Amino acid sequence: MKDQACLLCKIAADEEPSVRVWENEEFLAIKNKYPTAPVHLLVMPKVHVSKKDLTAGSTPERFWCKIMLAVFDVIRLSGLDRTGYKLVNNGAGYNHFDHEHIHVLGGTKEEPAGKT
Repeated sequence: MKDQACLLCKIAADEEPSVRVWENEEFLAIKNKYPTAPVHLLVMPKVHVSKKDLTAGSTPERFWCKIMLAVFDVIRLSGLDRTGYKLVNNGAGYNHFDHEHIHVLGGTKEEPAGKT
């Protein structure tokens, strides 16, 4: 299902421009238009899946297993499995889009926690 107002749905439908780096039948990975790291990718389902769809008494395990397999394909393809990466999934209130997605960030070395 597509949400007519959702930017990520429009990107998945090729109605908005994006730089695709990977895709399969169900998921898509694009370069973030406003990166916060040298490598900043978004991995998302091609159909609209909202945060509330995954939390309102549903059983989202199958979705999360499938998107994480997609994420790890993207990590390997981009070489981040050798250089390091961070995954970010923002919760309600911290998201610009209701369309579920995962940020894959890499290309920078961070100090270990507590060593600043």
